Amino acid sequence: MLRVTVLERGRLIRADDTADGGSHETGTPSRRRLPADLYDRLLRAESAREERGESAIFSWRRNYCLVGPWVGVMQVPGLQVEILPKTDEREAPADEGFVKDTRCNLMEMLLRGGLGAVRARGLADLSLKRGTLHDQLVDAFLDRALYELRRGVDRGYLAEESNLGTLRGKLLLSRHVARNSAQKHRFYCRHDVLSEATPISRRLKQACRLLAGRTLPAALHVKCNQVLALLDNVPEQSARLHEPDPVFNRQNERFEDIYAFARMLIEGQAADARAGDVETFSLLFDMDQVFERYIAAFLATHVIPRVAGASLFPQAKGHRFSLYRDGDGAGREDVLRLAPDLLFTLDGPGGRRTLIIDTKWKRLSDKHAARPSNDDLYQLYAYLHRYDCDRAFLLYPHTDGVSTRDLDALARHAGTRVGTVGVRFVDLRHRLWTSSGRTALAQQLETIVREGFGLHLPEGETLASMGGGS
Repeated sequence: MLRVTVLERGRLIRADDTADGGSHETGTPSRRRLPADLYDRLLRAESAREERGESAIFSWRRNYCLVGPWVGVMQVPGLQVEILPKTDEREAPADEGFVKDTRCNLMEMLLRGGLGAVRARGLADLSLKRGTLHDQLVDAFLDRALYELRRGVDRGYLAEESNLGTLRGKLLLSRHVARNSAQKHRFYCRHDVLSEATPISRRLKQACRLLAGRTLPAALHVKCNQVLALLDNVPEQSARLHEPDPVFNRQNERFEDIYAFARMLIEGQAADARAGDVETFSLLFDMDQVFERYIAAFLATHVIPRVAGASLFPQAKGHRFSLYRDGDGAGREDVLRLAPDLLFTLDGPGGRRTLIIDTKWKRLSDKHAARPSNDDLYQLYAYLHRYDCDRAFLLYPHTDGVSTRDLDALARHAGTRVGTVGVRFVDLRHRLWTSSGRTALAQQLETIVREGFGLHLPEGETLASMGGGS
């Protein structure tokens, strides 16, 4: 199996077997050359994905392809492609140290944002585990599954029909008469039973059965078998795509992250993969979502506690407004519901103020003076009006040579200012899993939040004095 690491927005180039030996990749993480047979195999797998209606991962050209804004792992027979985020516009070095640091940063972002089946618990240790990205994510999933299942397997009341010796639940009269006309002591009933065969438990077992058939380190197979042993009372059932998700509540919400990850494992499996075959699968994350959820989780942990009176609502939860309304009276319907990525409120002597930050995993060009796209500016203009806030920021990853800027949003009457849209950046090139890396990022984000509310640091404090604990 050839394992290749490439950066998002990088290139995979088709090379002649004779020129490159036919069994190795060459180049840097930004430009990888693949043997022709493996390149063609990847192209066929991508075509099959698109035929199933799934999003394209690569943009194909004549003799190369461009990686889209995705990170994760994609495997076809003989080839596993690991895609890592690109946080620097400079040419990426080919040394293993750079790849390891970038992989650790991605693990930190996935785990802290809850996309890697773990949210907060054991973060410092998990982000530093060795192995490929796929194996690290599977390890995190199995560790969390073992932790939760040892606390107790998910159970729920499920409807069951059976022919009983005592009346229980609801008597199904037509079936009772058909079955028990000669057995007066039997009752065909539908009744509820407390069972471990819940949608959550079934999905976890299906995902672990799938992992048990993959080529994984021995330690992961041991953990996988331990999870399956804890789910031994859950009946075997073939995995099906696009099953409806269960309703999560206080009793089962602890399984929500690992259920979502199990669903990713199942739905990333190629439709024609069979047990014992060399597997084709994908485990991929949209970097827009990774960036948004990581920044939201980081702000909640490291920044909001330092700003007195501030609250954070990711995806504007509980504060979603609509731009339009259709109809009148009881039949009216809200249209175009707004959900800013990060909505902040600040309660103070002057009342409540609102700040909005929208994260964008894009690269702004210094040729256009860091001007956001028209769509982004239209979006932020709507936020300023609908949420009646004075400041809103577009938050991008750092780009060399591009500076912050502010744009005044104008009202109908020329010269009347509605609010300000700011362009701000965060530098993700630090080692985010370390104390110093977290401190550096927290400094940047706290500065942006305080600027949005027009606040200064508390007297006697400096940003350098901030802690960087996990």
